[in-house]
Parts: sequence; C-alpha cells; structure tokens
Amino acid sequence: MSGLRTAASAALILLGAMLIVAWAVAGVVVSTVEDGTAVHGIAVRALESDAVLDGIADAASDSALEAMAEAGFDAERWGLDTAVRAVIADAARADEFRGAVLDQIDAVHAQASDEITAEDRPSGPLRLEIDVSGYVNAQIDAIPVVGEQVPDLVVEPIPVRVLGAEAFERVRTGYGYAELAQRWALWAGLACIVLGFVVTHRTRWFGAKAGLAVGAIAGGLWLVLTWWGLDGILRLLPGGSDGDAAEALLRIVTEDGIDALASRLGTLALIAFAVAAVLLAVALLTRPRPRPLAAER
Repeated sequence: MSGLRTAASAALILLGAMLIVAWAVAGVVVSTVEDGTAVHGIAVRALESDAVLDGIADAASDSALEAMAEAGFDAERWGLDTAVRAVIADAARADEFRGAVLDQIDAVHAQASDEITAEDRPSGPLRLEIDVSGYVNAQIDAIPVVGEQVPDLVVEPIPVRVLGAEAFERVRTGYGYAELAQRWALWAGLACIVLGFVVTHRTRWFGAKAGLAVGAIAGGLWLVLTWWGLDGILRLLPGGSDGDAAEALLRIVTEDGIDALASRLGTLALIAFAVAAVLLAVALLTRPRPRPLAAER
C-alpha cells in the first residue's frame, strides 16, 4: 500500500510541476497577443509572401486609378495606367513600404488582438485595413507629367489578408488554451502538489522533490529553447511540430517572445531549485538523530 501511495504522490508531483510550467509559458503567449507583438510577427510573415504583396499592389493600383479618375485625370484614357501600376507594384516590394505597413498594423494591433480573443467571432481570415494614400501619392508624384497633373489623392483603405481562415482559427484555439492555462494552471498545479503531499507517507522530503520537479521541467525547457530554439519546444507539443498547437505557438511567439519565454522559464527554474535546496536543508537539519547506544557497564 505504501508503494502505491508513493507512486501516486510522484505522479501528482509531476503533473503539478507540468501545470506550473504550462502556466509560465501561457503567460508569455497571452502577453504577446495583448501587447501586439504577436500581430506584428504575423504581419511580418505575411509581408514575406509575394502573393500578399501582389495583392496589396493590385488593390492600391485599382484604388489609385479610381481616385485619379474621380479627380479628373483618366490614366487609362491616356494610356498611363500601366505606368501607374508598375510604379506602385515596385513600391510595394520596397523595404520602406513594408515598414510603413507594419507601422500601421502596429497602430491598430488592438483591433487584431480583439479578433484573436473574441469568443463569438465567425470563422474567417484575419484582415487588417491599411491606409496607403500617402505612399501612393508619393509614387504618382514621381511619374513625369502625371505627377504634375494629379492632385493629392484620398485612396480607400486596403484590406490586407495577413492570415488565412484555417490558420487563424488554429491561432485563436491556441490562444484560448493559453488563456485558460494562464488563469487556472498555476492553481491546478499547486492543488496537485498539495494532494500529493496528503497522499504520500514520506512527507519529510516531499517539498524538496516538488521543487526539484518544477525546476527540472522548467530548466529542461529552457535548455531546449536555448539550444534548439522554438522548434525544439514545438516537437514536444501534442501532434509534434506539424500539429495545431505547434502552428499556433509558432505564429504567436516572435523572436522577442522567445527571449521573454526563455527568461521566464529560466527564472522559474532558478526559483524552484532555490526552494528545493532550502527545503532539502530544512529536512536534513530536522531529521531525527539516531540515539546513541547505551554505554557498556
């Protein structure tokens, strides 16, 4: 019976330690969504796609030509629409344009964060609207003759699809799990450890073992993250690096998020090992001393 209780206590310690570490990881994931870091990372990856850039260029060109026609300059009539499209398409691939788009996305990150966290949002891609009026006007002004004839244009905001519907739903699902873990995993982990303390019959070393378990798991993940990066963590998730959880974490956690995650795991590991060392010292100092043998008469 004592062996069964020891095994049950060890299992509860392990489960509790895993939940506490999950709480630490979830806190970083949730914070990256709330402060806009995740949205920025998603946008950066989207703008690396030629298809997305081509879509932005086509939409900006259509809006620009329409605005020019409304302003009294019909570029198509004068055979200049191709030149306008070419200038805007080239500008869309410039680093300056990508930086301007990212600045606008950063400015509306709250809207994107609401899209991720909304519970009743219908399934669909993540789209963010950007204002390209300033950039379009700058490119048109650089076209000989045309720039002199066309006044400053007000171009309709362009919706940019930064994440497809299926991928975005995986991100939303992953965030939902992370938010749940941030709320309850710490308390559930502590409850498991307390229950393990109640079950075990060897209470003297229990606290040290619990601290060691938390430190070992957090420290192990810190080592994996430090040596192999986020890919090492993804392989440990359910479904491996190709699973839904891995895809959600990969899209949410950026380079800055990886640094924050490594820092939090390292800090948790150090605290847990320190607690384990203190409790081990207390257990050693308070253990019963063997009674000396009675002196021989």
